Amino acid sequence: MTNVLVFFLVNLAGGIAVLGSYIVGLYLYPDFRNTLWGGISGSTKTLFTVSMIFAAAGYLCFCYSMAISEAANKSSFLGQHTFAVLAAFFLISASVWMPATLKYLSTSDNLWWIISVISLWITAISLCLLTVSFGLSKYENVGTIQFAFALAGISWITIHCLLFDAIIWVAKFH
Repeated sequence: MTNVLVFFLVNLAGGIAVLGSYIVGLYLYPDFRNTLWGGISGSTKTLFTVSMIFAAAGYLCFCYSMAISEAANKSSFLGQHTFAVLAAFFLISASVWMPATLKYLSTSDNLWWIISVISLWITAISLCLLTVSFGLSKYENVGTIQFAFALAGISWITIHCLLFDAIIWVAKFH
């Protein structure tokens, strides 16, 4: 199995898990929809929402570039399956946030808050490593413009998950 195929399957399964956790969570707990914003409101909420859209689009741009150029087949400076492994950490931890936060909101059990915060930090750290790994690796089949768009895409979602989610959301939640 090629690295591109592994990367694709990780992103397919992980993407379904993340989106599924959001859909199921928002469907089963409609009373918590506003509470999940954690004190984010007004123009800051709009900024978060716009950034989320660009972050998702950026990650899709990165994934598309990795697939069409077969960049995922290239070993990064960290090893052969680096991109798939880091994407798996990112997506698994991202899929944990919604259920853990909802469990915290419904039970007030601090363990679920800790799991929620840890999931955000694992998401951010894995994206930081994915961005650095991609940025420092060399690719023969990736043009300069394609590389720049892919790097911008992965960088945007990294900044969003680190700054907006792991730092600002966590600080404002209580």
